Amino acid sequence: MKVLLEKLFSGQEGNILLLSLILTFLLTVFIIICYIIDVNFANKITGIVFSNILVGRVPALSFGYAAQLSHFIVIGVNIITEMILVTTIYSLFVSSFKGIVKIKVLEAFFKEVQEQKQKHQKKFDKYGKFGLFIFVFIPFWMTGPIVGAIIGFLIGIKHYSIIFIVFISTTIAIALWGIFLQEIINTLLIFDSHFVWIVLFILVLALLIFRFKDFIYEKVKKIFT
Repeated sequence: MKVLLEKLFSGQEGNILLLSLILTFLLTVFIIICYIIDVNFANKITGIVFSNILVGRVPALSFGYAAQLSHFIVIGVNIITEMILVTTIYSLFVSSFKGIVKIKVLEAFFKEVQEQKQKHQKKFDKYGKFGLFIFVFIPFWMTGPIVGAIIGFLIGIKHYSIIFIVFISTTIAIALWGIFLQEIINTLLIFDSHFVWIVLFILVLALLIFRFKDFIYEKVKKIFT
């Protein structure tokens, strides 16, 4: 175990994994303090974090604004959450790529990323770091900070450069999405706050079903067979 930990935390990818642990610790401490001071506020923060992890930034941002939190809180919590996901999964992928650890639960995801890398190979070769920035910034399926960071590694960009590019691109993208979604949520709140929560519930439910469709299909298949 000691040897494994030394390998995991060695080199630049080890520093990135350490950064993920520090960010996770700080976010956890912040949420605990919030629960001590204001349970209702803490529940909203926790809701943003889990929404982002499970279904992505758009529902998480929408949830935060529907809960009438400030720009600073909603955008800040989403940025930290996504950077925790990026730094954790990126460092684990690099360790897996080097044969230090094998993470079975992530193998299928890593394979999909490899396929995306092959699909966009020419664009990355042509545009390099700028291409990575755009890939992370544009919110299409199988693009985004985690996939972008891993592809950045596969095309040979340096570790720290990848994390910096992903951080800048993610921050700008979340800020722009935040401004856009806040206007929509504020407009909907004029009519009926319950309507906003119904729309959010339907959106989150649809995204959850889409994200876990393969798992759901297998379970349903087993039931009927």
